[in-house]
Amino acid sequence: MPTLISRIFKVFFAILVTLVLILGSVRLLATDTYLAFEYGKASFPPDSYGFTQQERFDLASTNLHYVLAHLPGDTLSNETLNGVSVYTEREAAHMVDVRSAFQSVMRLWQAAFILLLVVGFFLWKKEGREALALAIQWGGIMTGALILSIALLAALAWQVWFDNFHLIFFEPGSWLFAYSDTLIRLFPLPFWTDATFTITAFSLATGLLLIFAGWRWQFILERTRPARIL
Repeated sequence: MPTLISRIFKVFFAILVTLVLILGSVRLLATDTYLAFEYGKASFPPDSYGFTQQERFDLASTNLHYVLAHLPGDTLSNETLNGVSVYTEREAAHMVDVRSAFQSVMRLWQAAFILLLVVGFFLWKKEGREALALAIQWGGIMTGALILSIALLAALAWQVWFDNFHLIFFEPGSWLFAYSDTLIRLFPLPFWTDATFTITAFSLATGLLLIFAGWRWQFILERTRPARIL
């Protein structure tokens, strides 16, 4: 019979699975490949203030690698195009905050992944493969439930969701810019709606895969368990 500590570790494992899958999906989108995919869509709005497609991609890519901490901290504040500063002081300051928040989230992702391995090993050694298989299934269910809840809120009340998401990481109003500002020109609203639902799709797909994998593993273990001799 499962002990209390076993149940606690299963729940903790499921929470860690959810963090790893959702934050992992976020990290997958923070790439030049996804950026090119978004910019290449026929439905993606063009820049009405003068950036060419190549300039737009190059600027967005630099911005992305700045957030990933691949570039020095003063990169965006010093960036120019045709002798003119690309970003205003407010934009550059906001991107400093974005970089800090993103790096904190990625450290959380890395820590969650390491803890996931540790807790998984504990369940395997102390409670057996059945407990680990069940915990994997729980993780998939929790991931699916959470990401669908987030997606539903985003679909029904995008502005409320978007504003409250930003309030978690930034000072009120610090993320609001004019349509003519570079950040909005590089990352218009469709970029964020697409990203939100792409993260949802990735997270939900991996969550469903884990549900199936956990169920399948339990099924195999049940079939291969030696029959009891009465």
